[in-house]
Amino acid sequence: MLYELFRSTRSAAEFDELLHLTFTEHERDLMIERWRIFDAFDRGLSQREVAKEVPCSIVTATRGAKVYRDNKEAIKKYLEVWRRFA
Repeated sequence: MLYELFRSTRSAAEFDELLHLTFTEHERDLMIERWRIFDAFDRGLSQREVAKEVPCSIVTATRGAKVYRDNKEAIKKYLEVWRRFA
């Protein structure tokens, strides 16, 4: 259902509108933070370095590290897109 909802957008502006309707500003910021964390781990940074660069707490970096380790190949696929627009 959510896939179809987001897929129905026909432009970046519509997608952005839907994101703003669906998620709070804080939730959108957390999604961006998570991808910045993945990018930093993919570049070989330590958890402390990630926490400093992003910036985020060590706990947040640790959680991101676990997700990154458990899903590295899938994340790498999307990081290519992330890096084109970041």
